Amino acid sequence: MSRPSGLGAIFLVLFVDLIGFSLVFPLFPGMLEWYAAQPEGLLAQLMRPVDALFPGVDPWQRAALFGGLLGAAYAALQFIAAPMWGRLSDRHGRRPILLISLSGSFLSNLIWMFSGDFAVLLLSRLLAGAMTGNIAVANAAVADVTTAENRSRGMAAVGMAFGLGFILGPALGGQLAAIRLDQALPALVPYGLNPFSTPAAFAAALAGLNLLWVALSFRETLPPERRGQADNQRSLNPLLIFRNDLPPKVHAVNLSFFAHTLLFGGLEMTLGFLAAQELGLGFGAIGLMFAGMGLGSAAVQGALVRPHGERIGMHRLAQAGFALHILGFILLALIPLHPSMALLVAGIAVNAVATGLVFPSLATLVSLAAPPERQGFAMGTFRSASSLGRAIGPLVLAVAYFAAPSAPYWLGAAGMLVPLMLVRRMARAH
Repeated sequence: MSRPSGLGAIFLVLFVDLIGFSLVFPLFPGMLEWYAAQPEGLLAQLMRPVDALFPGVDPWQRAALFGGLLGAAYAALQFIAAPMWGRLSDRHGRRPILLISLSGSFLSNLIWMFSGDFAVLLLSRLLAGAMTGNIAVANAAVADVTTAENRSRGMAAVGMAFGLGFILGPALGGQLAAIRLDQALPALVPYGLNPFSTPAAFAAALAGLNLLWVALSFRETLPPERRGQADNQRSLNPLLIFRNDLPPKVHAVNLSFFAHTLLFGGLEMTLGFLAAQELGLGFGAIGLMFAGMGLGSAAVQGALVRPHGERIGMHRLAQAGFALHILGFILLALIPLHPSMALLVAGIAVNAVATGLVFPSLATLVSLAAPPERQGFAMGTFRSASSLGRAIGPLVLAVAYFAAPSAPYWLGAAGMLVPLMLVRRMARAH
């Protein structure tokens, strides 16, 4: 029998889903190296003109470039789809859209499990991006079950789900990569089983369990009388996320989140390559590195933002987060000049605290600025702004990394001034 869905239920859906999503992060360097070694594979064909134009480039920098392309492809589909899922949840309710989204996640991970060719891997990531509606819908569900007075606590719970998911996901991904299903089941290798099938199988199992749990136990948070109140005939063009009829403050927050995610998403994509190239870290260590970042982010949201956010103020917390990001990016930029585990740990720690402040602050601000009947659409544009940043950021910062390993982090430090100034202006107008 269904039970009432409060913050705990929404937290669980996101937490389990994000574990599966983040498993792949520490695997990117090894995955791209493995696919590039296939002489007739799609990735090798794409790399040939790059090798011809830049014959002396370090293999890690070359792999990072295509890691950026892969991350950009995923986020581009997410960017296109997020407003649609948010709008559909406003019209039909949160639960059915969550079921569709989680079904897509399950299928994409099954395809990843049998992606012996890079083209199949690319297909799995594109499908995963297109079906990722659960984050926008979960944010809207938080707005359904909270009031304006405790909204920041609800968004901090969502942020904690992100942080904790990013703790376990990369750590598990790094360890699971050591279990070789392709060696244990060689008969399935012709069907696409590969060295990274174990993390993919685990991600598929998590998505399946999450889907089953939502189908059996997740109760709708949007009452029928509140569905379809907004004009659902408006354009679903994702390029209009900054030019629709939502309040101006929603657009300002979305623009800040876009700038933040562009730079931080590029950091997430290139950081594993930096750690491998400059410090020689392997799958397990890179997984623990990402887990540490998630732990720091979750701790900040649980210990600071959730209990004290209303008193301190969301504008202040967001500004502090952007300022800390500038410092964190500078610390990482110094690693190619002075390879040091201490610099890596410090850079990760500072950026973890920063993102733990930024995400729940901006999510709360956009939710409070949106009318109640349009929470799904507003949170869809919020996630779409993030997805647009993730579609551009990994590619831009991967190209910068291709030029020089320190370049993306100097670029990130300078770029974080943009959202910092935007939030300062919003705070003055508040």
